[in-house]
Amino acid sequence: MPADSIMEYERLIGDLKAKRFKPIYLLHGDESYFIDQIVDYIENNALNDMEKAFNQSILYARDIEIGDVIESARRYPMMASHQVIIVKEAQVYKKLDDFEAYFENPVPTTILVIAVKGKKVDGRSKLYKLAQKYVSFESKKLYEDSELPRWIRHYFKDRKKEISESNCMLIADHVGSDLSKLANELDKLLINVENETEISEVLIEQQIGISKDFNVFELMSAIAHRNSKRVFFINHHLSSNKDFSIIPLLTQFNSFFMKAIIMKQQNIRDQKAMAAMGVRFPQSKEYEKLLANYGVLELEKIIALVAEYDLKSKGYNQNNVDDSELMKEFLFKILYRPHLEPM
Repeated sequence: MPADSIMEYERLIGDLKAKRFKPIYLLHGDESYFIDQIVDYIENNALNDMEKAFNQSILYARDIEIGDVIESARRYPMMASHQVIIVKEAQVYKKLDDFEAYFENPVPTTILVIAVKGKKVDGRSKLYKLAQKYVSFESKKLYEDSELPRWIRHYFKDRKKEISESNCMLIADHVGSDLSKLANELDKLLINVENETEISEVLIEQQIGISKDFNVFELMSAIAHRNSKRVFFINHHLSSNKDFSIIPLLTQFNSFFMKAIIMKQQNIRDQKAMAAMGVRFPQSKEYEKLLANYGVLELEKIIALVAEYDLKSKGYNQNNVDDSELMKEFLFKILYRPHLEPM
């Protein structure tokens, strides 16, 4: 999720906390976590407990037609300044445009929240343009190698805890970009470290089960250094986990090597230029080693391998080979591919 979208989310939550409500909230996009947070805040805080009894409706799109939602939205509140109507799972509606007539003239005493999860509302549509007068929030996925560690750091900062950038990357690499799962892991950690002011590697290892020596970041570092012994040693540790999956690792590799190709082609070597691409210290040191040890053709072949093994992990062109074996094959082909061009 780009930084401006994170700022938009924070502004929106700030307005809700200040009771600055709008008559329409169109929430949509690929990242369900931020949508859930906004919906939960409105559901729990827009009205007090007495007002909720007569003035709050939590609806599910599969159970109610758009016309019935609009009819409810046109009613006036009872013994309260507002009524709240929340429509969850609105992505099941085939024609969201049926809300257009209401969006043109909403009832000011109604707070209508429409949560469309897993897809983006077309920015060219009339519905989208009408919603822009009120609140239209697109919840985007975070970039795993740059925005995600920054979000983790901010999450801890809001809770009065310090954490280094490298430790944020350690958590991001291990847990992945599912923000609901990630927030759950961070909350569990916070419960167990109430008296600590800084989140250290030791605490992360104890509470989340991440080893500072055996994680995706260290695996990519070993690949960058062409240290095959360490690569397979780390991989053995990672793949021995009963919940091991190759898919999130391939996502990390794709981002890692795609950026390396751009750096190689544009001859980007200094840390300032890397920072402009979202690569910061200490990861920039690993990119320097990667660029020294791999040529452009090698990097392009690795990207092709990522695509190949992504398909294999989903059952294409392979005979029931588990993820740990696929990962071994994948790493072997990276490390033992003959050099295709001079450095």
